[in-house]
Amino acid sequence: MSKGLQKWSFALMLSFLTACNSTGTRPEYVAPDPKAAEINMRLGLNYMQRGDYAVALEKLQKALKQNPNLPSAHNTIALLYQQLGETDKAESHFLEAVERAPDYSQAQNNFGVFLCNQGRYDDAEARFMKAVENPLYETPELAYENAGLCANMIPSPDKAEAFFRKALQLEPTLPKSLLRMAELSYEQQNYLQARGYIQRYQSAASWTPQALLLAIKNENKLDDQDAVSSYTLILRSRFPDSDELQIVNQGLID
Repeated sequence: MSKGLQKWSFALMLSFLTACNSTGTRPEYVAPDPKAAEINMRLGLNYMQRGDYAVALEKLQKALKQNPNLPSAHNTIALLYQQLGETDKAESHFLEAVERAPDYSQAQNNFGVFLCNQGRYDDAEARFMKAVENPLYETPELAYENAGLCANMIPSPDKAEAFFRKALQLEPTLPKSLLRMAELSYEQQNYLQARGYIQRYQSAASWTPQALLLAIKNENKLDDQDAVSSYTLILRSRFPDSDELQIVNQGLID
């Protein structure tokens, strides 16, 4: 599991957290204090985002005592257990969240990211597709993007490309999807198409050393040395200590 994916998955999962009180197909549980459970769930999320995991765990456990049938509390504590490396507990709570509320797309998506990080690619894809089945899901493009990122880890380039295209059809400015499509195009030796994706990425996001190195390599293949020099200048000025600049300085861009 790559370090980059860990960072991506946790940040992304936190951005998707919303309160969800649907009970799905399970019998309704009459909570002793559902309002307090909701408050403690949100407090737990806030403490988790601040990095105070001990207090976050305390609040989330309290929320589940107050309402064991609250899907958002199961989803949130699953994310916390995942961050703490307690994968068995994380999976158990993800399952609780999606079983209680099958249409809880954020939890389905988060569960997919978790499964992908565990190398369970087919199971992860199923969760991403379950997320986008919900017509009320507000950000299906992110589930498609996650499915593409996961397929890239297998690796399965054709499947990844299909998912990234779906994501970009829904939201044309997704930086990760644009950059991955540029990488796939470069690997397919379709350098003009890669250039197009890189230019779209440049308009949608800030440069990273990885994106600049790809741009330099791609323009080198197109024999546009002015563009190579321009991208190299940006890389040198913004990321002087990067490994990518060392690769360029050593002439290892073919």
